[in-house]
Amino acid sequence: MMRNTITILIICAFLGCNTNQKKKIPELENTISTDKVESKTLDSNLDGVWGLNNYFDNILADKEIAKYRIPAPTWFAILLEIKNDSLISYGSIIELEEKLNFNSDTLAVFNSFSGKYALFKKSNELHLKQFPNQDIIDSTTYIFRKRNDLKNLLEDKDRVHKISSNITKYFNENLISGVYENKKNKEIITFKKNGDLINFTGFDKYEVRNYFGTLHPHKNLDVITFTNSKQNDYKQFNWKFENKKLILTEFVHEKVDYKGKKEITDDFVLGKKVIELINRKNH
Repeated sequence: MMRNTITILIICAFLGCNTNQKKKIPELENTISTDKVESKTLDSNLDGVWGLNNYFDNILADKEIAKYRIPAPTWFAILLEIKNDSLISYGSIIELEEKLNFNSDTLAVFNSFSGKYALFKKSNELHLKQFPNQDIIDSTTYIFRKRNDLKNLLEDKDRVHKISSNITKYFNENLISGVYENKKNKEIITFKKNGDLINFTGFDKYEVRNYFGTLHPHKNLDVITFTNSKQNDYKQFNWKFENKKLILTEFVHEKVDYKGKKEITDDFVLGKKVIELINRKNH
């Protein structure tokens, strides 16, 4: 009972929910309309790794992470690993294990703290839709495609949030890595695919924040951390792309007025220091 209470409190903190206004969760429906899904006899082999298109493709297209970690299925189903009739889903908060039901249009049902979702096959994709009558309504259809190129994200998994480190490496490589010129002093800076940083004054490593877990003090802004591995020091910046420019804005601790004084909080806001880097070529 204590564990369940703690889990609910953590999720409320993550969502910013008001426990005083919490509604009773209605009884869940046992059926869901999947709009002309495949027949119950599945011809193709589902074995393999399936990536959440709404997550991976949107992040790479729009070059931002924080915005696309909000939808509830990213918390439990960024990647699906299917072998025979077994499915393991990997999310930014939890992992779930399910048995596939090949005798039904609905292959699997996910019961998570974000609601109840049905997984079904449609053409060469897997679709995920929320059951009706949920406490928090989600009308989006989430699409998974088989992604052999993402198999490496399931190698050398972490003990907690199994794919976290590999997701960070993936976005380091596919979003940030490259050769840039500092607009102000014309210095050439290299962000290597492996997270090494060359000629960035004071730092030799970088990594983007993947927004796994439930602690997020950066106001849902995209974060990149620069590290000095020799001095064990680091600094965090907000990153965003504008055309060929990578714009870095420092994070500083938020200050609030409290009893006539400025108090420092645990949250971060954007500071005044801005670095503009012009992308020269991919690396």
